[in-house]
Amino acid sequence: MAIVLPLVEAAPHFGQRGALIGLDLGTKTIGVASCDPDRKLATGVETIARKNFTADAGRVLALAAERRASGLVLGL
Repeated sequence: MAIVLPLVEAAPHFGQRGALIGLDLGTKTIGVASCDPDRKLATGVETIARKNFTADAGRVLALAAERRASGLVLGL
């Protein structure tokens, strides 16, 4: 089950190490970035052309699974 929390409240749930996925939600695309397991460097991963929620969410979840990400961070 997904839970949406402010970053300050969510951070303790991520653990000390592990990749995080960052999302920049636009109206036409979703920018996806990921950090290294030590959380020192983040790099762009993919830009997803938005289609529908199910397809978009499926792609984001697949990218997170590929990187064994422990959490998602949404850009505002």
